[in-house]
Amino acid sequence: MEESVNYAEYTVAKKAEGKTKQKKMLLIALYILVIVVFGVIIAVTSGAAAIWATIVVPLFIALIFFTQRLVKEERKYEVANAKLVISELNASGKGKVVSEDLVSSYSIIAPATDEYKDKWSSADVTKDFRGDMKSPDSYFAVSEKDGKKTVIFFEVTNKMLKSMKFYNRNTVVTTVSH
Repeated sequence: MEESVNYAEYTVAKKAEGKTKQKKMLLIALYILVIVVFGVIIAVTSGAAAIWATIVVPLFIALIFFTQRLVKEERKYEVANAKLVISELNASGKGKVVSEDLVSSYSIIAPATDEYKDKWSSADVTKDFRGDMKSPDSYFAVSEKDGKKTVIFFEVTNKMLKSMKFYNRNTVVTTVSH
């Protein structure tokens, strides 16, 4: 963790949408299938139910533990050393930086509302790193590199906005819903 006064960090869980939701549904189906299969095996070998239970229960717990990592995702936003760093974290806590730019390199950082839609709607590249697309604290940042206009969507807190405002006073719009 950074010791700077102008440091802010925020982590949100990614809401299950699209492919993530499909993966979760398939995992639930897998869990049910495993329970049914072992239930049938235990019923067929009725005298060995206790032996099967000592084998099946730990294996089932291990299955749940390792497969949940496949569907749990979080987004971590950091404002540190004049940079906005966005990472995607999996269930083990390991992160992959997906966006890292100086706050001063953005031409605008503002709420993702209809009022500013004209600023982000004509982007060449759009990257959405929000935990929930309908979050009231959704913001966007616009940068231009190599002739391409890139828009990044993310979520903010008041502290993050203040830190970004410190590094890029002219382009950060500081209104947040809570």
